[in-house]
Amino acid sequence: MTQWINKPQLHSELLAGTFLNLGSMTAVEIAAGIGFDWLLIDLEHGSGSLADLRGMLVACASGQAAPIVRIRSVDSDTIKFVMDSGAAGIMFPYVSSAQEARHAVRCMKYPPMGCRGVAGVIRATEYGRNWKSYFRDANEKSLVIVQIETPEAVEAADEIAAVEGVDVLFVGPLDLSVNMGHPAEFDHPDVAAAFRKVVQACERHGKTAGILSKNGLLQQHKDDGFRFIAFGSDSGAIISGLQDSLSQLRT
Repeated sequence: MTQWINKPQLHSELLAGTFLNLGSMTAVEIAAGIGFDWLLIDLEHGSGSLADLRGMLVACASGQAAPIVRIRSVDSDTIKFVMDSGAAGIMFPYVSSAQEARHAVRCMKYPPMGCRGVAGVIRATEYGRNWKSYFRDANEKSLVIVQIETPEAVEAADEIAAVEGVDVLFVGPLDLSVNMGHPAEFDHPDVAAAFRKVVQACERHGKTAGILSKNGLLQQHKDDGFRFIAFGSDSGAIISGLQDSLSQLRT
């Protein structure tokens, strides 16, 4: 059974996640047992592929975290495979207009709301055992997350947030800072103002603002109104852990 995000929580509390970019079933299984609300399986920049996805989703089922999958583009065939495999939602990178957001929603949802192909015997329905309940709930419960990564997307944030079916506007801080001409300057006044503009658009339209945060900025992002927050990654945890081990050995 697909582990959905509890959508009312999007509007009432912080939902904590982390990025999984190693393409490792073991890393997913470990993360699933930690207590995160959601896990992002990264098929855009991560090492895993669609061939690895089902194994990682099975590993995620060992915990309570909802599995979100980031794909490379709004491709209907990829979306169908990811959702049929049991993902709770999809993160779409580089969405810069309401038109692109509507296309993502349409590909994610079953008719009449969208154009997702229907199959009964898939992992998401426990291979047909729960097809009726999955089909009944999928349009409402599946999470559509669009990434805001360009100045054009920030300018269109109000229109994007107004799109029916979009749940989260998720800031990609590195891409956005680069595209604004301030690479990795996440506290630059212009970049910080862009972050706030996304939050404000979400608040006006009853949507949720998300971000990939980092040390030194996490509390600021919480204070700004971001509620769907990712912090760290599996690869980052390994690097920092190994560096700490080596540092203690060398000291």
